Amino acid sequence: MVVQKRFQRRRSYSSSLTSYETVDSPRIRANSTSDQVKPEIKPVVVIGNGPSAITLSFMLSGWRPYYNGSLQRNHPNEFLHARLMENPGMSLVDQNLEFLSEGLIGRSKNPVSLLFDSLQHPNADFGEDTPSFLSWKYHPEVAIDHVVLGKGPPGGSWQAMDGHILTISLGSWMELPDLPLRDSMKSGDSRASVSTVANYYSNYVERKGLRKYFKNGNFVTSVRKVLRPEATNVRCLACEEPYFFGREIHLCELLTNNQIWEVHGFSEQTKKSFCYLTPNVVLAVGGNDIPNSLRVSGENSPFVLKSLNTFEQLLDSGELNDKSDPVLIVGAGLSAADAVIAARHYSIPVIHSFRRGVADPALIFRQLPPTMYPEYHKVYQMMVDGGENYPGYRSLPQHEVVKILPEKTVLVQGPLSSGKIKVSYVILLIGSRPNLNFMPKSGLGLGFIPDAYVTTMGNSVAVDCFSMECVTQQGLYAMGPLIGDNFVRFAQGSALSIAQSISRRISKV
Repeated sequence: MVVQKRFQRRRSYSSSLTSYETVDSPRIRANSTSDQVKPEIKPVVVIGNGPSAITLSFMLSGWRPYYNGSLQRNHPNEFLHARLMENPGMSLVDQNLEFLSEGLIGRSKNPVSLLFDSLQHPNADFGEDTPSFLSWKYHPEVAIDHVVLGKGPPGGSWQAMDGHILTISLGSWMELPDLPLRDSMKSGDSRASVSTVANYYSNYVERKGLRKYFKNGNFVTSVRKVLRPEATNVRCLACEEPYFFGREIHLCELLTNNQIWEVHGFSEQTKKSFCYLTPNVVLAVGGNDIPNSLRVSGENSPFVLKSLNTFEQLLDSGELNDKSDPVLIVGAGLSAADAVIAARHYSIPVIHSFRRGVADPALIFRQLPPTMYPEYHKVYQMMVDGGENYPGYRSLPQHEVVKILPEKTVLVQGPLSSGKIKVSYVILLIGSRPNLNFMPKSGLGLGFIPDAYVTTMGNSVAVDCFSMECVTQQGLYAMGPLIGDNFVRFAQGSALSIAQSISRRISKV
């Protein structure tokens, strides 16, 4: 989340195998273009290249975390320290994560996310800046080949944000394993700019030798299960040159329920299609791709905007001024607050409508320390005041938009009255959801509410909380915002779970 500044043991488990040979396989050809894309086999395909995906790639490439506590340096949680000291020289990937994470509490619902965060950022929620209790060691013999597919440069949505924005989280909370972010920040700053974080994520991939795994500028168009090679008359070339992970492993042995995942997409730069066949797919897409809808008449009018970036471009164009009709900003989250700040910077009149009452403890502004986030505290003051002492701003607590009329008039309904508002633009900033349109039924059935789309709050992907494997789809994993971990510091824990699950599955073959 962000805030506006304003303004192998013989050799590694790798793809010595290059492809399946297809013979009369309509399942494989179904999504291929006329040039008959030849499928490429990968043990793991990661969709999305944000912070959680980068962390997973780091672990799959052979890096393992170890607890570096000792009798002289104890973790502040004495129970966790005692559990970890039972196997002091063992990687966390090889330990019982359920046992280690027992009893941990914090700001994530996922126990392994809490475990990883408590070791990476001990007592962070108490304001402490204690050094990490994790050390990292490279074990090339356990590396698992994989591919990370992203629409843009490594870093995901961080690469598309305004670089002048500051992170809402402390800078140290944005860093990835084994590479401090603070070395890239200005001395004395506690919060980093988005441009600093975005550059850090790109540099991380380079410095940790992960570039070979990342395919940037690639769009995934479909992910589905197909029958295993024998059932589709496809011959597995792995039988001629198997993988190695301590011993010979054939790809066919890794399949479950006679099925394998088929991933289709294309490169934005070359316009060429690709196809991967894999026993493991990891969903690591962000949670802000599709704006939420009010589901009211007129919502798709040209004067209705659903993006903060689009609104800022409008402000920069000079189309609006202090004499314009007010903009109606709908929402009570950080993006809505950023929109208020931006509009008032240009002296544009604002009407701010939101469903909650100003005293509602669930408002994000009530959870942020005023001294650390003065700009948000000011917006909250304006919301409470209603606008009496802030010319050019008026708040409408506990109001909802009922209808948007063609003549740029909006009908709103409050607890005691309703009315019409003449506006220049409507800015809808009421949250968003992940784009899983490449999945069957756009991801319906993956969430805890099966007949609803996956969201980052309220209907995250239903996973086993210690492996992050989907409860309804074997071989399909989810991480980061898709499982409710919207903060970078927590999103990395799912990488530990997935790396362990896939490693164990391979070692059991």
